[in-house]
Amino acid sequence: MQTSRQILGVGSCHPYSSESWCAFTTYSSLNHGVHYFNLGLPDLGDCLDACTRDGGVWAQSIKYSDLAHLIIPKTFYWERTALGFEYGYKEQNIQQLSDELMRLGIKHRITDLVLEIKLY
Repeated sequence: MQTSRQILGVGSCHPYSSESWCAFTTYSSLNHGVHYFNLGLPDLGDCLDACTRDGGVWAQSIKYSDLAHLIIPKTFYWERTALGFEYGYKEQNIQQLSDELMRLGIKHRITDLVLEIKLY
């Protein structure tokens, strides 16, 4: 989590103000309709020893042992309407992240579209 955040940048709950973006689900969520959360990566201070900080970028505490699947897209869409309608796409350097994850021995898969970590 910390490596992803260091390489891809600041996360936010809104894609227009976020440098990084991901989708994730938990084992708990798999039992309740397979819901995926979509948020920026947690701040370094949000990454506690066993879970994310309650009230951080992910809004709630998520135990790392409960994470089942993390998807980081190469490109993500953003929009906002505060000063008229604006929209665009942001790119994430998932290849650089993949290289660092390989160096650290963290198993993952990368395609032209996403980097994903399956924990199941």
